[in-house]
Amino acid sequence: MYIGHKLEEKAIDMSDWNQMNVADRATELLAKISEPRRRQILENFIEHATAECVGDYERLMASCSKKSQRYEVYGRDIDRSTLPQSYQALEKHYYKLIEQNLYNIHTELESLSVGEDSLVLDTITHQLLSGANVLAILGIDMEDPEGVYMISRRLCIIFIFDEDGLGCGEHAYCCGPATKKHLTKISPEQVPESFYNNPLTDKSA
Repeated sequence: MYIGHKLEEKAIDMSDWNQMNVADRATELLAKISEPRRRQILENFIEHATAECVGDYERLMASCSKKSQRYEVYGRDIDRSTLPQSYQALEKHYYKLIEQNLYNIHTELESLSVGEDSLVLDTITHQLLSGANVLAILGIDMEDPEGVYMISRRLCIIFIFDEDGLGCGEHAYCCGPATKKHLTKISPEQVPESFYNNPLTDKSA
């Protein structure tokens, strides 16, 4: 699917915030696909995206292959040793992602393509981070470490799948490092409840 125009790399209004957006759009596409293998891949992606968006760790890991994993990030400097390259490393990666409240994501789709061993998203990805996490993860010192910020970046993500239709890696392409221009402060009354009710720690990060 392709929406037919280019999305702007800017924050969305919090009234439009929907962490299930990418799963919902993928479900719409699934209804149009008849090939069993492509349906298998898209069904796995929907399950994976749904579990990640609600911070369901056990369900998220069940969508991933135990045979192999390969995660890559292109377009910015990153220590590759921090990227999971096995199921065991992925378990730690996703636990930390949920524990640190980094699963609060709205994925705005420009296009979604499903093949026989990969699925490609072209997106503007919006993620909520505390000011402290902006500094710790992105190295950007915000004026309010207790505040909540939305980072909005264009990402192209290639999801890859094993012969059983389980996810076995993600290759992400971005347009350079994040800067303050990619960050928008969110007023406290607009922050979704999920940001303050972590499913693993029962507290915000």
